[in-house]
Amino acid sequence: MGSLFKQIYRYTHGRDFRHNENFWPHITIKRGQDDHIERLIWRKNEIKIESLTALHKVVAGDVTILASGPSVNKIDFDSLSGTTFFGVNGTYHLSKKVEFSYYIIVDRGFVENRFDIVAQVLDNPNLTLFTTVHCLNDILNCVGHENIRCRLAIIEDVSYKVYRKNVPPSEYVTSYSNNIGLSLYPTKPLSGFSWDIRQGVFDAGTVAYWALQIASWLCRGRILLAGVDMNNFSSPRFYENEKNKQKSFLEENFNHVIKPAFLHASRDLSRAGVKVYNLSLTSGLNEEVFEKATPDVIFKK
Repeated sequence: MGSLFKQIYRYTHGRDFRHNENFWPHITIKRGQDDHIERLIWRKNEIKIESLTALHKVVAGDVTILASGPSVNKIDFDSLSGTTFFGVNGTYHLSKKVEFSYYIIVDRGFVENRFDIVAQVLDNPNLTLFTTVHCLNDILNCVGHENIRCRLAIIEDVSYKVYRKNVPPSEYVTSYSNNIGLSLYPTKPLSGFSWDIRQGVFDAGTVAYWALQIASWLCRGRILLAGVDMNNFSSPRFYENEKNKQKSFLEENFNHVIKPAFLHASRDLSRAGVKVYNLSLTSGLNEEVFEKATPDVIFKK
């Protein structure tokens, strides 16, 4: 039946709308006045989702974003215990060492291939999971709405908004130049930074960049990046081994997509008075992007 609906959707919608075909017609949404998704119904069941407006600047102190680079294994988590932890993808392996308040999963491949980790995140009532409708639909098809205990917050890629035609980077200026909450960067391809995640989030080739934008929306304090190594791309993530490591596109995207986006974002964040530290001292994002420092130095400042 799913393939039938997909064929109907393709027949009745243009190629620019193809990114919606996996969840139509099982998901319906309602948008708020700030353009974010404020209601979501899946197979006639209303899914409770958090208000992105209510999440604005809810974290008074510092945030630590835990990414998946091997340098995470060298971190003294006790020194970061005063920060709010924000996990991505497989960093839930650290849940015995840190208490996650926020989490982000936006990679459908990760949902498909590492649902063992996803299921643990879904079972935690003490955290808020930021995810896309595309990933949420895959999750709901696996476990059903009644088995999700975490809070859910829906975010959208600015290129692939739900039930709207896709907006490739070449059309960002035409589509988003008048959006006060979005900064556009003259990279190739074009990228940007979202100051208002209700309007969407820029991808830039890595979930860490999504997390940075979301953290800047949530947080009043400083942002610390852990495990954003951006080097030794062939090495397994800290929770993987050679047998189960997932394919990564970081290496091929680093120089022309990832680093330029982070560089422009760092300048914007600095002008806005948002201090970001990179705890990975050997990170491929050099000091031109974010200051590198260890926790003992950061918390003396």
